[in-house]
Amino acid sequence: MAHVNALETLERDIERIGVRPSSSDASLVVPTGLQILDDLLPNGGLPRGRIVEWSGPASCGKTAVLRASLERLRENGESVALIDGSGALYAPDWARLVPGEGEFWVVRPDSASEATWCADMLLRSGAFGAVALRIAEPATTPLGRGTSVRLQRLAEEAAAVFVTVGQVAVAALRLGFRPGHIEPLRNTGFGPFLPSVRPVWVSVGKRGTTEVPVLCPVPPRRCLPVTRDRKGPL
Repeated sequence: MAHVNALETLERDIERIGVRPSSSDASLVVPTGLQILDDLLPNGGLPRGRIVEWSGPASCGKTAVLRASLERLRENGESVALIDGSGALYAPDWARLVPGEGEFWVVRPDSASEATWCADMLLRSGAFGAVALRIAEPATTPLGRGTSVRLQRLAEEAAAVFVTVGQVAVAALRLGFRPGHIEPLRNTGFGPFLPSVRPVWVSVGKRGTTEVPVLCPVPPRRCLPVTRDRKGPL
């Protein structure tokens, strides 16, 4: 019963915002705002109306690159929905997506199966220029072919960017991520707040394609000083 109620609540919320103006060209691409990544992507950006697989190990930087890409859409007034199937979203990192025209929604379902139905409803509504589905990690199996085909069709009908963070059986574009070392930025920040960048290596397409490093900002974290007591460092 909780599963049904959650989907009914989402459906009521979708009815409030209506449908965004549709695009007549489903082959349009959306630049990520990260120039080195756009240069690597076919046609210079993420395709509308296609499934984009966004995969890599935990803590490799793929979420930071996704956030930067969705920020670009929000700057252009697009409505964006993020389905947090992993339940691991750190809300302050996403605060920059809230202001501006359009909507920014975060949907946190109770299960992986509910997450795919949330994606179905959000794409079917036609209200969002981009929908990102974070599959629960670790993902033991990719989204099945039947689910992938259904979501692909809905993304095409909505002319929306649809990203799955995790493996999917059918995808028009596959991006693989692996981490680099986080480097602090000198002469910036204030006190214990130290902004930094992470070089994230990105490959596009099948195995063996060229990889490029993307310098992606890492949100500042407060670095607490080390304190001591009689037993030594804490």
